[in-house]
Amino acid sequence: MKREFHFLIYLILAILLFIGSNDDRLKKAQFFSKTIYFPLVNSIQKFNSLFDLKEKNQILSKKLSEHTIKITELENILVEIENAKIYYDTGNYSHLLADIIGFKGEFRERCLILNKGKKNKIKLNYPVISNDGIVGKIISVSRNYSIVLPLDHSRFRLGVMSKRNHLQGIMKSDIIGNSYMTLIKPGSDIKVGDIIVTSQISSVFPKGFPVGEVTKLIENPADVFMSAKIQIFTNPSELDQTVVLFYEKDESYEEELKNN
Repeated sequence: MKREFHFLIYLILAILLFIGSNDDRLKKAQFFSKTIYFPLVNSIQKFNSLFDLKEKNQILSKKLSEHTIKITELENILVEIENAKIYYDTGNYSHLLADIIGFKGEFRERCLILNKGKKNKIKLNYPVISNDGIVGKIISVSRNYSIVLPLDHSRFRLGVMSKRNHLQGIMKSDIIGNSYMTLIKPGSDIKVGDIIVTSQISSVFPKGFPVGEVTKLIENPADVFMSAKIQIFTNPSELDQTVVLFYEKDESYEEELKNN
């Protein structure tokens, strides 16, 4: 019954709309749209508005995603530029920025895996550095990857010296990552706060590359030598990129000495 009643009303309204001239029909249509049909017209308008908003939101979301990707790419480029900046003299040696893509080993004994290898002209024993100081040396190379032995590894050894007075020693680290300058004669002029750098006797690095700072002197009357604990400038486990230095030390003197 209700359906028939509604149908009858709509039929009467439709007939009323078609009666009269075009101007009369237009005026009646405008009147009905603001009164009887207002809820329906308003609902349709809101629906269309929501549809438009949804479409605009999709367009804006796509643009936002594109801008986010672009910003991320620019941030990565900026990070690469910062990581490639070296704040100490590295001479005129060529170098290559490489990403650390993995680790090999456990805890403090981990080596770093780089995404550069032989095809990038990387060789064994090439020094690896960061913008704060030395990182380690290349110990294995494949076509696309290479492995770095970091300076806080227990197998790492390095000729070092005090920057202040060129006092010589050998750097080594224990299994938990503490680093020391060893083979120092008792009574030598070394003090807390001295900066330690690579020395001329290093078989890997050029002379003068920053290593760390002396934080403690260790003397034992039973030992022939004393040692100095070093706070290294670079923590290899906190890096995501390194710089490989294209440097090979000239060791031809060794062959010459063998022949004499």
